[in-house]
Amino acid sequence: MTLTPEQKAQAIHLIEIGEKLEAVRYLQNLLSLTAEQALALTEKLEAEVEDGPDLKQEFLKKSKEMQRSGIKLSRIVGGIFMSIGIIMVVVSIYLIYSHQQFEKKAIVVTGKVVDFETYISTGDNSSTTMYRPVFEYAYKGKTYTYPSTGSPSSKGFEIGEPVEIYINPDQPEDVLVNSFMEKWFLPMLLAIMGTAFAGMGYLAVRLLGRS
Repeated sequence: MTLTPEQKAQAIHLIEIGEKLEAVRYLQNLLSLTAEQALALTEKLEAEVEDGPDLKQEFLKKSKEMQRSGIKLSRIVGGIFMSIGIIMVVVSIYLIYSHQQFEKKAIVVTGKVVDFETYISTGDNSSTTMYRPVFEYAYKGKTYTYPSTGSPSSKGFEIGEPVEIYINPDQPEDVLVNSFMEKWFLPMLLAIMGTAFAGMGYLAVRLLGRS
């Protein structure tokens, strides 16, 4: 009464779907057994099924473990994104505050654009020429130059164009050009990116973590 793995699997399948009588008939015809022998073998296989591991429960257990791991990972990733976003927003607020404090103690002079520093910014199969304006200003009989911190893809200024410049009277090299690019571009960029990062992190923690 030796069963091949395939024959045993077929008999167990009939038992698992509630067709015990069909399993008895299957074994009786397959192995040329009497009804009593086929029934005894079927009950033996049935006992093996009941005593063996519950595959469904094991599957559910593994699924829950994977789900918990996914929730934990989503919370970690979400927390990282939220932290990065909050840092960006804090830096943005700090830059705005520092500019305001600088303007309070600075003196204002009129400078002008004297040159543009150019470089090529490469991206996805494309390249863009970036322009960094160079400003010139005079303070207490001495002339200074200041290269812009921003590099837009268009010039934005004309050579010789006058610009308003805030100067630290104690350190004339420490300046702030009164233009959108110099004063507001970086704080606004950080604020927008920080809000986006924090929002994505929040969604990851609340929605993915909850699911």
